[in-house]
Amino acid sequence: MVLSPIKSIPFWMIAPNQSRIWIIIPLIYTLFLQILTGIPKPDSIQDFSTSELLLRLSEEIFDYPYWLQDLSHFPLFFLCAWFWCWFFMRKKNSVKISLYAAVLISLLYATLNELAQAFIPQRFPSMGDLAMNLFGTTTALMIHRQFLKNFSKKQTSKA
Repeated sequence: MVLSPIKSIPFWMIAPNQSRIWIIIPLIYTLFLQILTGIPKPDSIQDFSTSELLLRLSEEIFDYPYWLQDLSHFPLFFLCAWFWCWFFMRKKNSVKISLYAAVLISLLYATLNELAQAFIPQRFPSMGDLAMNLFGTTTALMIHRQFLKNFSKKQTSKA
């Protein structure tokens, strides 16, 4: 399936033009996500005598229940995958090729993000977190693809 009238697709589904500058949005979000998920527990931060702001941020992140922390991975990685789909679909090439690029980056990042926690003091990779990362990512990829398919059908039926 090839997208024909790219200009008529809503902004939230595809970046508005073919400019590479739009990569800034998924990259900044991915960096934000890495920083957010890479903050050590408050005890570790106190050992390193870092800033009070970082200590408070760490306390806020780890202050809510563990099960809620696990669930928060779903929307965080959903958005990450959505932004990568959004960026790659901006080209007028095959949706399949763009989707493969978004899938590769999103799933690889969701996995590596969790594995990176093995190198953070007092943190560890969690199968529950990894499952939520992958679930959020695959859900976003499937929903984005379905939206594009439905939108494409509407466009062809109007023509």
